[in-house]
Amino acid sequence: MENAESPAAATPNSRADLSVGDADAVTKSDDATSTRETRVTLRDRLAVLLRRRERKSPEIRLTRLPREAAAGEQAYAFKFTGQAGEYFRIWIVNTFLVLVTLGLWSPWAKIRKRQFMLRHTWVADANFEFHARPWPILRGRLIAGTLFVVYWFTGNLNPKYAAWVALCVAIAAPWLIVSALRFNMGNTSYRNLRFAFDGTMRDAIAALWPLVLVGALTVAFPLKIDATKMDATTLLGFIPTVVLVLFYPYMTAAFRLMLLNHTRLGTAKLACSTRVRTIYGIYFRTALMGVGLTFALILLVAFVMWALTLFVGKEKWMYVPWAQYVSMFFTLAPTLLVMALLVSYVQSRVVNATFNLTTIADNVRVFSHLRMAELLKNQIVNALAMIVSCGLLIPWTAIRTARLRVESTSLGVYGDLDDIIADKAIAGAAAADAASDFFALDIGI
Repeated sequence: MENAESPAAATPNSRADLSVGDADAVTKSDDATSTRETRVTLRDRLAVLLRRRERKSPEIRLTRLPREAAAGEQAYAFKFTGQAGEYFRIWIVNTFLVLVTLGLWSPWAKIRKRQFMLRHTWVADANFEFHARPWPILRGRLIAGTLFVVYWFTGNLNPKYAAWVALCVAIAAPWLIVSALRFNMGNTSYRNLRFAFDGTMRDAIAALWPLVLVGALTVAFPLKIDATKMDATTLLGFIPTVVLVLFYPYMTAAFRLMLLNHTRLGTAKLACSTRVRTIYGIYFRTALMGVGLTFALILLVAFVMWALTLFVGKEKWMYVPWAQYVSMFFTLAPTLLVMALLVSYVQSRVVNATFNLTTIADNVRVFSHLRMAELLKNQIVNALAMIVSCGLLIPWTAIRTARLRVESTSLGVYGDLDDIIADKAIAGAAAADAASDFFALDIGI
């Protein structure tokens, strides 16, 4: 016992007395401890970096999850009460009359559909209403139909003329869209209080100017596809498409910001603080997902082809009916699934990124929790239902989609909502119908 040396009495040089094996074990133990400390440190640093990014760009997190309700904030969830059976009667009559009148009934059909959808959209024990008359819609449809006929006729006469018509439409697009937004917002109400859109041509041009650029590039570099050769002229024809793809996220973000920042309910102005770069980030991640899923799809198709050649024969499988059906199914079905997945991802993220940073009159906040998985499931079920029913279940799919989108939204209100509405209705009711329907039109957006 006297010769026993306590651990506390061990000197720093005691490691020199260890055997070679013990020294290696101690070294490995020290390395493992250092690695664990390094991993924890990196995780903490990444967490701090992510928190800093979210403070600078709060919409990064909001593209996935809704904001949490603050203290003293009362939540009102949106509710959709429409039923497929009731809407089927409206849809079947509208479809029949549109076909019989060669499309002239479409303005009345749109009003009946919009009235049904808004009348069954509720929040805080009140629903929305649509008060439009059909004549402005008819004027807009006639203008849109005339432009389409001119484009089609000139395209068959000479493709160069069709490009010029497309450029003219792009130039007129800001005016057409502003007129349509004023018409639709001005004829929508909540608790007898009208919405209004006060955006100007300048705002629309700032949001949609890439359309004019694409139109001008289409005139300058018309697309000429020749399967026998691929020269510089053919490659230049793809410039307008590339430019449209590059600016499409900008137009998506700018249009939503223009719509939300220039809409008011009575005198209560809406405001959205999301940023264009957030929408670009969503589309960039979608592009990366598309590349990865396309590569996986190619591997799947190659595996199916290899399996067919293995079981049927290298030169025979293309002539066996069931093998053709199998190859077609495993090519088309995954392709459509990938497209639906990417569309669901973009739609859910863009909606959440805009609505979750939208306020109404500084004391009402909008929340959106639209999930990609729910949207993807909805699209798959709707597509299968329409295929199986040969289109007769279109009303059912429309009701399912409307319910999913409406009920994924809610409001967070500071104070009493009735007092807020009453305060905004005092000044807003007198100007509800200030714009004349004669100068308004709707092009179906």
